[in-house]
Amino acid sequence: MWRDLNTQLFLLINASDHASKLFISFAIFCANYLAFLPIIVLIIGGAINKSYRLLIIKIVITLIVALSITFLIRHLIYSPRPFALDIGTNYLYHDKTSSFPSQHAVFVWGICCTIYFNYQSQLKTLLYFCTIVALLVCWSRIYLGIHWPIDIVTGFLLSLISAYIINKIWLLRANKSR
Repeated sequence: MWRDLNTQLFLLINASDHASKLFISFAIFCANYLAFLPIIVLIIGGAINKSYRLLIIKIVITLIVALSITFLIRHLIYSPRPFALDIGTNYLYHDKTSSFPSQHAVFVWGICCTIYFNYQSQLKTLLYFCTIVALLVCWSRIYLGIHWPIDIVTGFLLSLISAYIINKIWLLRANKSR
């Protein structure tokens, strides 16, 4: 049942054989390069605003935790990519490595979730911006035939849980220091 739902959602999002070349190019840009934009914004923000520096440290710790868990899962559970099973249309070259969970999803959602758990009114625009970037990156990975929807959802959940745990530990340590 889950596999059928995952496949149906994938086929609903995946680009058709007749997709616009311009739209495919946009999706390739989103899949390969858009994830770097929040990093650039955070680095510039960290150079200008000291409060961003602490946020950047929390993001890095969250990403280390979430991507380490992702690495373990990918080496313990092999999940073939859609193109490896000849399902849908593939518009982006990728090795036939395990697709579960999506490292791109973990990366972009790790940034978003950390910002969310450290939300301050000055971060509202940054949170919206990073959320849009995360949605575009994740959509493009499915649209181009690289990931299943379950890969993306699991990446989001790993990031959410990791950011939550790191934030709780950070708050506990801060309260003990007082």
